[in-house]
Amino acid sequence: MSDIGYLKETIQEAGDFLVGDGADRESQTKLNAKDLVTVSDIKAQDLIRRRLLEKYPDAIVLSEEDTAEQQRPMFESDFTGYILDPIDGTYNFKRDMRESAISIGYIENGQLSAGVVYDPYKNELFEAQVGQGAFCNGQAIHVSDQQTIDGASIGTSNSYDGAAMERNLRRQLAIYEQTGIMPWTHVHGSGVLIMTNIASGRFDAYHHNGLKPWDNAAAFLIIREAGGVVHTLTGEEAPYTSATVLCGTLAVVAELEWVFADIDQSLLA
Repeated sequence: MSDIGYLKETIQEAGDFLVGDGADRESQTKLNAKDLVTVSDIKAQDLIRRRLLEKYPDAIVLSEEDTAEQQRPMFESDFTGYILDPIDGTYNFKRDMRESAISIGYIENGQLSAGVVYDPYKNELFEAQVGQGAFCNGQAIHVSDQQTIDGASIGTSNSYDGAAMERNLRRQLAIYEQTGIMPWTHVHGSGVLIMTNIASGRFDAYHHNGLKPWDNAAAFLIIREAGGVVHTLTGEEAPYTSATVLCGTLAVVAELEWVFADIDQSLLA
């Protein structure tokens, strides 16, 4: 079991660095011009990894910025260790949009155990441990009580891949085409922050098809501990390794699953 207090201290230290004078937005592209890694991504990653290994010297600590070969263990069914995203919303960070977050999840024997997400711009620290509820800055949080798509706030995400982004937008439009209701739509550029907004009742549902374990390792647990559901786009319970998600309040997710069952199923991949 990981010490949640230590995770909170560590993630806040990294957040202070990102909003401080040392923040460095110099960047290189990865897959394409939208997929960036900044100097601060690497520095925040190294800070978090160093702090975790100081307390847990035998721990496995994996990051978005590691190589695919280094990341391979996080997909194993019995993985135990930490998965971190030093900056979720790097495109936003590069442009100083102040809409980015840091995420650290602890996985034990392949199961979500503890997680923290920190928004250093709003000074909001989200946390959860399995079976113990979800909190923001020490106050209990819960998903909204929204019962229908009508009046709901539903988000999706940007994607580095153009075809994947098209699927996200076409699913969102399908809600209107199938129901005649166009929900309030969020595309903020940080899936982790959207999911913490789900957990705190600000948004009602979220669907996306381009997630990675570092997006999910803390946020999935925080939503579930806040009373929400986290499914794949095809309706199964979503593991933290899932590339797709449909999460939010039980009633709105159920209605969206009914909508998505009647659309082009290629949009659910």
